[in-house]
Amino acid sequence: MRRPTLLGSLLLGLAMAASAPAELRPIKLTAHAGRVKKGTERQTCFPVDFPRKREVDVGHVQIFVHGGSHHVHLYRPTTGPVEYPNADNTYSPAGPHNRRPRECAFAIDFSHWELVAATQNADLNWQLHPGVGIHVLPHEPLLIQTHFVNTGVGSAALAVNGKARAKMVLYPMEPATVTAHGGALFAQDRTVLVPPGISTKSSTCALTGPGSDQRAMTVMALTGHYHFRGIKFDVWKTLVDGTRGPLVYENVGYSDPKFQQYSLDDSRPPIEGGKLVLQPGEGLEWACTWQNDTTETFKFGPNTQKNEHCNLFGFYYPTDDPLEAIDCVHKEDGSEVRILAR
Repeated sequence: MRRPTLLGSLLLGLAMAASAPAELRPIKLTAHAGRVKKGTERQTCFPVDFPRKREVDVGHVQIFVHGGSHHVHLYRPTTGPVEYPNADNTYSPAGPHNRRPRECAFAIDFSHWELVAATQNADLNWQLHPGVGIHVLPHEPLLIQTHFVNTGVGSAALAVNGKARAKMVLYPMEPATVTAHGGALFAQDRTVLVPPGISTKSSTCALTGPGSDQRAMTVMALTGHYHFRGIKFDVWKTLVDGTRGPLVYENVGYSDPKFQQYSLDDSRPPIEGGKLVLQPGEGLEWACTWQNDTTETFKFGPNTQKNEHCNLFGFYYPTDDPLEAIDCVHKEDGSEVRILAR
């Protein structure tokens, strides 16, 4: 059977929602990165405002990417004054100089912005669990970060005209159907060091917090992220005593690390897409395996040709706050910072 084209999938989704009441019609956000020259890559930040004048809970997310994408992320601001990234990795209040798209070849500062959605695939079609919505405020400032690569290594070919773009479609839920809010996890190991040959590095995140917090989480989806030397990405549940539990995610090879969605089916193990619940005190451990065929050693950083990454993205519920997100960062000095935003 022929696989639906990117445009066909988008048109089908929009057609199905066309008869819905105005407040439930899909919301489209776009980011046009322009021309990416051969042998180069580009990371761009696009400030946008949520177009609705009322609160919305999003229960279905589609992201369509055209041309050599390495990742597309959607962020919203944390508490405090909204400050946008500048090209030099500083942040400043909103103004004409930083409300336009601009280069941002760095990881977004989690003290300013928190993750909402992410994909490393050319097209994402993510239906959240029944009753679960991503909460968005009226006219809330948002930030789309795109990373397009045209180096001929591990990336899809760009269009003939060299233009790269992304489109997000957010499908609102009927308010009466919302029973829980979803949050996002951004877990990042900045201590990665990839020497010549095959190497593996693992990291942990106490996702639910201490067992005394009495907090359980249902995981809706996980996806891994590394650069083109990555050959395997694994995730395990960690148990209350800190030991490694069952394998819950595995991706072999680089091309399009999968966005694995977990169902509410108890009859299948999580590794096969069954139910994945973290009990109070449990967390996740993720590991990247790389194959470095050069004589160089690659450090953490944003450039796919010069640096490496080992990032885990997760999506869960319930949250303690409708706008919650969790950042779990292993810093260059070896310290671990776990931030519960909001």
